[in-house]
Amino acid sequence: MIPTSLARLAQSMILATFFGVVLMGCAQPAGTSTSSTDEKSAADKTPAAAGTATTDPNPATDDAKPKAAGFLNDWKKPAVALMLSGEQHGYLEPCGCSETQSGGMARRADLFEKLVKDRGWNVVGLDLGGTLKRSRRQDEIKFDQLFEAFRQLNYAAIGVGVEELKLGADFLLTRKTSDEVSPALVSANVVLFDQPDLEWPLPHRLIEKGGVKIAVTGIFGPSLTDKVAPAGVVTNISIRNPDDVLPGVIKNLEALKPDLMVLLCHGNDAEAKQYAKAYPQFKIVLAAGGYDEPDGKPIPVGESWVLNVGHKGKRVGVLGFYPDDKANPFRFELIQLDKDRFQNHPAMRQLMRDYQQQLQDEGIAESEQLLINSHPSGQTYVGAEKCAGCHSKAFEHWKETGHARAFTTLKEGPWHENRAEEKIGWIPRQFDPECLSCHVTGWNPQEMLRYGSGYVKEQVSPHLLGQQCENCHGPASLHVSREEAGAAMDELLEGRRMVKRTLAEAKKTMCIECHDPDNSPKFTPDRFDAFWDEVKHPWKD
Repeated sequence: MIPTSLARLAQSMILATFFGVVLMGCAQPAGTSTSSTDEKSAADKTPAAAGTATTDPNPATDDAKPKAAGFLNDWKKPAVALMLSGEQHGYLEPCGCSETQSGGMARRADLFEKLVKDRGWNVVGLDLGGTLKRSRRQDEIKFDQLFEAFRQLNYAAIGVGVEELKLGADFLLTRKTSDEVSPALVSANVVLFDQPDLEWPLPHRLIEKGGVKIAVTGIFGPSLTDKVAPAGVVTNISIRNPDDVLPGVIKNLEALKPDLMVLLCHGNDAEAKQYAKAYPQFKIVLAAGGYDEPDGKPIPVGESWVLNVGHKGKRVGVLGFYPDDKANPFRFELIQLDKDRFQNHPAMRQLMRDYQQQLQDEGIAESEQLLINSHPSGQTYVGAEKCAGCHSKAFEHWKETGHARAFTTLKEGPWHENRAEEKIGWIPRQFDPECLSCHVTGWNPQEMLRYGSGYVKEQVSPHLLGQQCENCHGPASLHVSREEAGAAMDELLEGRRMVKRTLAEAKKTMCIECHDPDNSPKFTPDRFDAFWDEVKHPWKD
């Protein structure tokens, strides 16, 4: 996500592609299925009582195979379809850096509409939790926008993960809802302020859709407890032993006579299987902790299914429930939200506009919360114009690269001619720290934090727009000041050494800060030279 200076010009220039946003569901490099042999063979031998599974035509990669024309092929209408998601990790949409990415709430909304309006299905959404990546003010804003998206897509329950709990008990309690329409946080063993009577998160929820009653509860796995409620630390969050609470919750749910019971298990693979085995009343266990790119096959545990839907919102699972078919009551398909089959729904695009507007209104990019006072080198950023005096050829070449246009792409959309259609209805992102970190100079790209002398906003830091020299070479204040002052040779050499970078450094550690698998999936080690050819530059005239 962000590079900086002439050596970072090397990095800055290394990829003339448009950099990124960490907003949602980006594609990753192609790969084979990562499920274990035992799990795959077990899934292939799913008991007839558990149902049948269908898998998405492109289970493992966004790029490797052509997209299928359809989805849920040959399915008859289920009594109810559950749209299953989770571990979104903050990706509201695919970032704009790559045209190959899958995911996004806007495409998920298109899938929802295709099921509800085109097919006439009864659809209910359930999310495992893990909606965010961090716990900053930007994430709080994102949390609210996500929940509005969930409401519009008829989600009923959201599990509780590490990311939600790191927002804090106070924040979560202010988001408590009491109506039956809004999505609710659900967990049987998470208690805020040691007051179970608060019933937030809800210990369980009953949903009625299409004449079917679905009972849902959630578990926060003991393996994750230390991440949110470590022993001896007061957090106002209590995590109870699932085995102490689930029997009582199950008893309460069974009294409601549901047709289907679902467990949202936010833990690890072993915990999901453990609770599926110990509590067979849950015929469906939606599990966290699985592979980023799951193979789409249910894992049978007795007559129950453990399901994984992957990370970052790139895929959504659809579970069809056929209660009258006692032999095969379920069908499941993991659907890749690719751009070929799914469009960006206007309602979700509007939510994205609202989100970006709120970031601007609150001045999130300028926030002290994102500030790192000084760069590790102790130097400050001066801007590429300062480099131009001595490195004019490198500067002139840089101005023709995508790195120089990186900030403009945030305002206007991708500059590539073959992506001109993306400019239509473009949502500006120049106030979004998750985008700025790789599109301006003077930020830490992976942490999305700005250095004290780095870019703040266009009116304040026009000299730091775009991916400049210092993002690769480091802040150049000492080097520039000594060159301008005509310092002694030993001082000049010291200043030059501070901004010297090698091609090996760029290839190994520098460029990947922004051109990571999410933001630049085509940038792989074996293709480095091709990218470098587009941006390589002479270091002296």
